[in-house]
Amino acid sequence: MTKQENQKVFFVFFLGGQDAEMCEICKILQETNQVFFDKHLCWGARLSEYRDELNKIGESVPVLIELILDIEPSKNALIIDHHGENAGSDKPTSIEQVASLLGVRLNRWQLLIAANDRGWIDGLLKAGANQEEIQRIRRYDRECQGVTLEMEGDAEQALKNIKFIGQVASIQFNHSHTSPIMDRLYGKYRNILVWSPYSVNFTGDGHYIQKLKNVLPDSYYGGQLPQRGFWGISQRSEKIDRIILTICRKEK
Repeated sequence: MTKQENQKVFFVFFLGGQDAEMCEICKILQETNQVFFDKHLCWGARLSEYRDELNKIGESVPVLIELILDIEPSKNALIIDHHGENAGSDKPTSIEQVASLLGVRLNRWQLLIAANDRGWIDGLLKAGANQEEIQRIRRYDRECQGVTLEMEGDAEQALKNIKFIGQVASIQFNHSHTSPIMDRLYGKYRNILVWSPYSVNFTGDGHYIQKLKNVLPDSYYGGQLPQRGFWGISQRSEKIDRIILTICRKEK
């Protein structure tokens, strides 16, 4: 946590799951001398992780960034997110919302981070990123998520066993971080489904995501919806797997 000296604290920021965008938000908060808490949580981070810290901030305004509200936030809390109902190609990303709140102008790198968060590699291309920038951003994103060299190697092995469910490329991967798989398949398959031990993740056309989120409401989603985006669920069961398989087989 950083400290502000000789000035009254109005905002206290609480950071959600780690990725490139969250790492850059953290840097912005440090550079502008904001007070914040960052427990380096994984995706699907919950507000209850900060229960004790929330009880100690007095009348300051808590700014909750990409946190699942599993406990009731205070009435003066500001919610910053770009997932679920807040997702979409026409909506500001979380880093853009933080910059607007603080009156910060994003530099090119940060604008590309926002483009990456909004639309992955498609978003970067749309923002005018060259191939070197795309590789740097994607590598940085994977590192921020916690992807290791071992996971990168395991992804290479997993991609030797691609199967198809309807028009969806399906891969079994023994890690929860699926970006090493998704990045390697960009441009090869339009719709990709990755099965991990405790989660399932999809990237592709929006009509799949619409069906998946409607049938499995405990899931998360985002991206350049309604056209394209990502979807995931942090649980596995025979019923959940069967629902996902059925939707993938039926959708065209």
